Amino acid sequence: MTRIRSFVLADVPRVAELHASVLIATSRLGLEERRDLLRRVFLDSPWHDEALPSLVAEAGDGRIVGFLGVLPRRMACNGRPVRVGVTSQYVVAPGHRGLTGLLLFKRFLAGPQDLSMTDGASHETVRIWKAVGGTDSIPHSIHWTRPLRPLRYALSCVSARIPPAALAAPLGGVLDAIATRLPRSPLRLTTSLRGEALTVDAMLDHADEFVSGTALRAEHDRASLKWLLEMAERKTSAGELRRVLVRDAEQDVVGLYLYYLAWGGASEVLQIAGRPSALTAVVEHLFHDAWRAGATAVSGRLQPELFDTLKATHCLFHGRGSPVLLHARRRELLDAVRAGAACLTRLDGEWWMSFQQG
Repeated sequence: MTRIRSFVLADVPRVAELHASVLIATSRLGLEERRDLLRRVFLDSPWHDEALPSLVAEAGDGRIVGFLGVLPRRMACNGRPVRVGVTSQYVVAPGHRGLTGLLLFKRFLAGPQDLSMTDGASHETVRIWKAVGGTDSIPHSIHWTRPLRPLRYALSCVSARIPPAALAAPLGGVLDAIATRLPRSPLRLTTSLRGEALTVDAMLDHADEFVSGTALRAEHDRASLKWLLEMAERKTSAGELRRVLVRDAEQDVVGLYLYYLAWGGASEVLQIAGRPSALTAVVEHLFHDAWRAGATAVSGRLQPELFDTLKATHCLFHGRGSPVLLHARRRELLDAVRAGAACLTRLDGEWWMSFQQG
């Protein structure tokens, strides 16, 4: 029989081997890197909670045949504390799939958390998640893309095999320059704001201002936010993590953003925040920053409060990318999500983790 139990330090080597064997097609990490990440994320995080552990499935002969990573997080809903469990790195050995997955997720959902979520689920995980009573957040599962170099972006969509050097050919560069610099072009890229390095303290100082009116949101102290950003920087497969604080002409802070710069490709956004009156200008600064650095496009997962801004700045909306999956015991939590009053960014789920590529 399969036994579900807590993941402990002694399990790290065997889980790393299972992880490598199952996810060989999506991750080029070496075994030592996997061991280090498993320990850092699921055993040594600032939010580690023995009452909400990661889980392993152990076969009758003692072999570990399944793993479900669980990262506890802290949020608040209308000022009340919310205990969150984020799942990640679900893997099951061939020959043990089906029932083993159901057992892992049922054990997880029987835990003490108020809200369970993930934002990097495979098709199999989505199926199991819904089978045990979970649901998806449709608004947070929409993805968007803003072409910055439209010709080269279009070519990259047609063939992923075209190398960045080919996309930077002289003719393509000229046509893209025309599209982004003509005064009346809808894809023109300009900004009147100034950006500077975004620090942990600055993120904390402006957290309340930039999410005012949001019912459900993440809560951080300096140590946990510092750890989170340092871990996100390890995802080098997505590019260089750029953290930018945005000021207006009067030097007032009006917003911030974090994204992975991918030269010659689509740069992926982790989070955008700002004063409601300045969101369009903050987003335009992000696009301008990525364009100047050589990106062909900027993509992200929808933050519902940004929908009108993204639409007005000529973003394309699509369903590519993993959905946000939720399970909640408190009705007010799902109500906040469905009402668009939940601030759930890629920093709040598992997407920032560096286990998989991109």
